[in-house]
Amino acid sequence: MSPRGRALDRGAVEHYLDPTYYDHSYRRRVDDVAFYRAVARAHGGPILELGAGSGRVSVPLALDGHAVTGLDASTAMLRQARAHAKERGVPRGRLSLRRGDFRRFALDRSFKVVLAPFNALLHLYEPSELLGCFRAVGKHLSRGGRFVFDVRVPQLRELLRDPGHAYAVPPFRHPTLGCKVAYSERYHYDPTTQVQTVTFRFVPEDGTPPYETVLTHRMLFSMEVKLLLEATGFALESVHGDFHGGALTDDATEAVYTARRR
Repeated sequence: MSPRGRALDRGAVEHYLDPTYYDHSYRRRVDDVAFYRAVARAHGGPILELGAGSGRVSVPLALDGHAVTGLDASTAMLRQARAHAKERGVPRGRLSLRRGDFRRFALDRSFKVVLAPFNALLHLYEPSELLGCFRAVGKHLSRGGRFVFDVRVPQLRELLRDPGHAYAVPPFRHPTLGCKVAYSERYHYDPTTQVQTVTFRFVPEDGTPPYETVLTHRMLFSMEVKLLLEATGFALESVHGDFHGGALTDDATEAVYTARRR
């Protein structure tokens, strides 16, 4: 495997190896959960979530009464999702969690809605992977079904950051390590591949050796998304710049897409 391939593999895996820290980091991200619950209420189930992770979205959907299938590549995150489902009392059979690769997947049922929340699609680095995913989604949607997803809007000021500069934040108590850590991030963007690499550095204050983890996202621009949808048999119904129906403006940080299977 090429060095670039190894870097992308790291960037698609390492951020999800510690589900406890992941849940702690995104505990205040709730607007998207409310949005996807509203989508489910509007269109009904069954529902497929791509990149189900620790169940942040799929568990609330199941608690709302929908039949949900969650697909994710991370064994650790799926284990956490099962634990959350049990803790919160999801009825048996309501939530099916499967390990799989959403670049290409074949399940034994169709769905009224397929969701890909919180930048899940940004882990598809090649055009063939994006096309494969979108085509698989189309094959799994029932007639008139919806494909709903959100991705980070590429921010020029972020993409131009100095890759040698470490952006530090105040120390915090790491939920897994059980001690305070100093924390910083470095950003590097490759315009030839559209991949942004974020390197997270943790320096525990208890003397544990420092360590780094890597997250890689392949930036998706709005016209590229529209082309992907058009090429794979979807009609774009709406695109918004937040989870409250706001317009996708030049200062929006998230793009939320709803597409209908033709």
